[in-house]
Amino acid sequence: MVAFGGGTGLPVLLEGLRKPIGDRLTAVVSVADDGGSSGRLRQELDMAPPGDVRSCLVALAGRRRLAEVFNYRFEGGTELRDHSVGNLIIAALAEMSGGFSEGVQEAARFLRVTGRVFPAATESLTLVVTYTDGTVTRGESTVRESGRVVARVTVEPVTAVAPGAVLEALAGANIVVFSSGSLFTSTIPSLLGGGVPEALARFSGPIVYVANVMTQPGETAGFTLSDHLAAIEEHVGPLVTDVLVNATPLADPLVERYVADGASPVAIDRDRIEAMGVRVREAVMLP
Repeated sequence: MVAFGGGTGLPVLLEGLRKPIGDRLTAVVSVADDGGSSGRLRQELDMAPPGDVRSCLVALAGRRRLAEVFNYRFEGGTELRDHSVGNLIIAALAEMSGGFSEGVQEAARFLRVTGRVFPAATESLTLVVTYTDGTVTRGESTVRESGRVVARVTVEPVTAVAPGAVLEALAGANIVVFSSGSLFTSTIPSLLGGGVPEALARFSGPIVYVANVMTQPGETAGFTLSDHLAAIEEHVGPLVTDVLVNATPLADPLVERYVADGASPVAIDRDRIEAMGVRVREAVMLP
């Protein structure tokens, strides 16, 4: 299995898959983040942002105590405040080993990761966001602040390519999964590394999208599930064969908390989804 994504969505998926199929799992992680600790390291060291990759390494780690150390975030001081230990270790390993991808593999060995984790591109990507009103912004963090409706995202540099190991994994995979998470700032950017859209188009097996349970303010407000699928199709083509949706009823207090933050449950417009040629699969996705 090859799983694409980033943010908080992909690590949750990986953690659930670690024991049953971890040794047959390849994770491909977005490197378009430009906020927080990752953004600071990206700017100061001219490196790919390590945060999403770190979260995926931790999710698949066999050395759980060391994984806790990787996730530890400094709370005091000024220079180290809000940096996670794992981000700093990955940054050091990247410098020591001659590249970000190499540093990630060194970190994976430290953590005794089950399966494999790769960045979506061999260098950091900058998200270029076009909105429905024609406005264009650059940077992942600008999306949440814009208050506009996203029409399309691309990445810079346009010459950025996916690691060869990602393309090899796709060639040998029997299933591909697009994880839940921030649609325009995590899931879709993870698919845009050079060579990936073409490899996905050649893939003949099932491609499953794990649907978000809730919309995301500033990114997918008002989106139905078919809108999510249409956005993916707009960027990489009509590749999704199946969509996995949550079959667990949402508790009212949970929904109320999300609604208070501007989110709402994603409507499953089954007829339109099936008209797109996508099968709807249900699973218990929440406790």
